[in-house]
Amino acid sequence: MSILQKLRQKRQEILWQISLIEEMRRGSVIRQFLKIKLKGKRGPILSGPYALFSFKKKGKTISRRLHDPDEIRRLEEQVENYHLFQKLCRRLVEIGEAICEERQREGRR
Repeated sequence: MSILQKLRQKRQEILWQISLIEEMRRGSVIRQFLKIKLKGKRGPILSGPYALFSFKKKGKTISRRLHDPDEIRRLEEQVENYHLFQKLCRRLVEIGEAICEERQREGRR
């Protein structure tokens, strides 16, 4: 198998992996702690953790508190899928550039 064929095969594998990603979201799911001052206590105490989903929309950060464990898990998976999608797209561009280089190299022979 030639180098060009191997690169094309890798490209097809990445496109297949991308096609399997159905749900994705930009943003992040974090755990937030709040400092609370209680009457009769000397210093603040930490309350939490509270799950928070944050994302940017039209240049503004939007956050919403999450309560349902199933929703938290689902949003975490969707955010992870988005990061995987970005990684696969970067790899796809790298392979596309390698294909260009290899075709150019083969044309010189």
